[in-house]
Amino acid sequence: MKNQFKLCLLGILIITAASCNKDDDPVKNGSIVGQWRMTDFHCNDGVVETSIAGENSNYTFSFDGTDYNSSMTFSENPNEFTITGSYTILGEYVSEKQTVRDTSDVDAITGIGTWSINGDKLTQIFAGDTAIYDILELSDSKMRLQIITDETYTEPDLYYHEHSSVFSTFEKQ
Repeated sequence: MKNQFKLCLLGILIITAASCNKDDDPVKNGSIVGQWRMTDFHCNDGVVETSIAGENSNYTFSFDGTDYNSSMTFSENPNEFTITGSYTILGEYVSEKQTVRDTSDVDAITGIGTWSINGDKLTQIFAGDTAIYDILELSDSKMRLQIITDETYTEPDLYYHEHSSVFSTFEKQ
């Protein structure tokens, strides 16, 4: 459930990348309260390093969302959010030996979470898991978010490290 939530929330909230200098900072003065429809979800720089029983394997990955039928609704007092709908992920995984393409349908996990904004950071807490997103843009009609994943799992004879930048865009309804 925990990993499924992270994948879903990551997918739902993930974002459009850009580096901005001070002269071209995006708008960040809109209200997050309301319903937001997902219009983009992608990652172009994923890297995974693994070692299983001493055998190392590395690969890169990227993905693009499609068939968006997903939205998030934010309310105030209390600051809560809900996620509904689904979308499809078209993924590509590249190792030294092969390229694998995959299509996965993602359904939202239902429930209510809490949110807060501090500066240009959106924090969401759902089912005990916390996700912190960079707000790249927040206007009265558009929201763009980015989350940097940096996960490491270690067990006897198993090492897994993943790093990526995930972007998502939403339009206010």
